Amino acid sequence: MVDLGLLQVVESLKAQAWSDEDLLEALNHLEVGLRVNIKKLSSFDKYKQEVLLGHLDWSPVHKDAVFWRENITSFEENDFQILRVLITILDSSTEPRTLAVACFDLSQFIQCHPAGRVIATDLKAKERVMKLLNHENPEVTKNALLCIQRLFLGAKYASFLQA
Repeated sequence: MVDLGLLQVVESLKAQAWSDEDLLEALNHLEVGLRVNIKKLSSFDKYKQEVLLGHLDWSPVHKDAVFWRENITSFEENDFQILRVLITILDSSTEPRTLAVACFDLSQFIQCHPAGRVIATDLKAKERVMKLLNHENPEVTKNALLCIQRLFLGAKYASFLQA
């Protein structure tokens, strides 16, 4: 339900003028429950599991700026294991959505980690992302370009870039 955008639907329904107080209470209760589940879905463990499986999708965790700020140091575990797997996905996956999400996540890492640009460069991420700039899928190309921009500019100068 969270992945399909039910929270936005509930917020939209709450904005309407309803005379039924039970309905408003139910919408409030549903909104609170969804927000709690988004928090659970945004955990680093769930993200780690998704990356290790090698199949990435646009779940709430990928676009959540709070997740990236709160968990950026978790990427340092096991000599940047998750980041290394994410970069490997760029070479091994043939799924356009997985490639697009991997590029986006790599750009988020570069943006949020103080040494993200240097670490990604040391792990040879630039070469792998550059290959995706000519991908036939526009979503992959867009996210690869965002990643390259952040790699070249770094977090300080690329903070204005939006996905």
